[in-house]
Amino acid sequence: MLIYQGGKKINEDDFRSHVYSLCQLDNVGVLLGAGSSVGCGGKTMRDVWQSFKQNHSNLLGLLIEKYLLVSQIDSENDLVNVELLIDEATKFLSVAKTKRCEDEEHEFRTILSALYKEVTKAALLTDEQFREKNQGKKKQFQYHKELISKLISNRQPGQSAPALFTTNYDLALEWAAEDLGIQLFNGFSGLHTRQFYPQNFDLAFRNVNAKGEARFGHYHAYLYKLHGSLTWYQDASLTVHEISSSQAYDTYIKDIISKDDFYRGQHLIYPGANKYSHTIGFVYGEMFRRFGEFLSKPQTALFINGFGFGDYHINRIILGALLNPSFHVVIYYPDLEKAIASADMGVATEGEKAIVTLKNMTFNQVTVVGGGGEAYFDSFVKHLPYPVLFPRDNIVDDLVEAIAKLSKGEGNVPF
Repeated sequence: MLIYQGGKKINEDDFRSHVYSLCQLDNVGVLLGAGSSVGCGGKTMRDVWQSFKQNHSNLLGLLIEKYLLVSQIDSENDLVNVELLIDEATKFLSVAKTKRCEDEEHEFRTILSALYKEVTKAALLTDEQFREKNQGKKKQFQYHKELISKLISNRQPGQSAPALFTTNYDLALEWAAEDLGIQLFNGFSGLHTRQFYPQNFDLAFRNVNAKGEARFGHYHAYLYKLHGSLTWYQDASLTVHEISSSQAYDTYIKDIISKDDFYRGQHLIYPGANKYSHTIGFVYGEMFRRFGEFLSKPQTALFINGFGFGDYHINRIILGALLNPSFHVVIYYPDLEKAIASADMGVATEGEKAIVTLKNMTFNQVTVVGGGGEAYFDSFVKHLPYPVLFPRDNIVDDLVEAIAKLSKGEGNVPF
């Protein structure tokens, strides 16, 4: 395990003490990237590009040679950021429409359909089972459930609920929270028709029957999906809605992954220049505004995992937040040694340059953890402490299962 704080190496005991202290701060949040979902069936951006090359080799020539949207070197080394490519392809499609060039318009519709297909498949996590209920009960989401449990249980009376920021489209956090009985405020509200209202992020749950300090316990967390979600869609009037996973799969996702359906992909929410200038720009803008606002609060800790620092906008917000003297960030970056070596040789990617810059900072506010598997999502979750009196296992699940068996007449069940 390789750990740097303020540009200097520290030992694991000091690091664990530091993490424990950070979990007691007034504001605690996490930023999760694609790497945090790999363990439960997701893919990194590198994996998505590899899949695109394998399944749509006929489109590589258009992207590399005809439109120069991808360099040969980046393609061969799997360094293409598919989300940024979607954005660029969307711009080119808009130009083709303006020029009324039908051939180019058709080519970019085909390219975007293929990109939507690979991004969507990577975010499903459970494939065709995506539409089924109670996904959070699956073993693959155990660490997401443990993460939410630990963050909430470490909150003290008067402190704010934890904030979950993610660039992922998948539903790992939603499914995990649902299985735990934790309410997530994600900006959408409504019983039958869920629409986005920013004021939802200013709401909170409390137990009206509890007395004293107990009434200030937390039953919720805030979820900010910075790049959208598989269950968000934009209708013809440009209003953004949230729908159930089953409805999203049956109405949009199934056709996106099984057909070359560009039209369906235009309804689900992916980064795109055209959409950003319309309604969805308001949603994205509000998410990022809340992200910057959270990092500027006093006594704030942010844990980052699975994020490759390939998003310049997010990098800039994090670096700017270091001007807040009581802000602390802990970054888990499995390939830290490789990034350091690449920077020394002058061949580092933009993401590697960003992490090396943060690692070399002499501020004790910045802690960077490397070491391969020691910096993966499951290791990060294990590093977070449980309060002394908090149960280590989810005994609620055991009780529910036991009661269900008794109700079926299966006899006595040992606890």
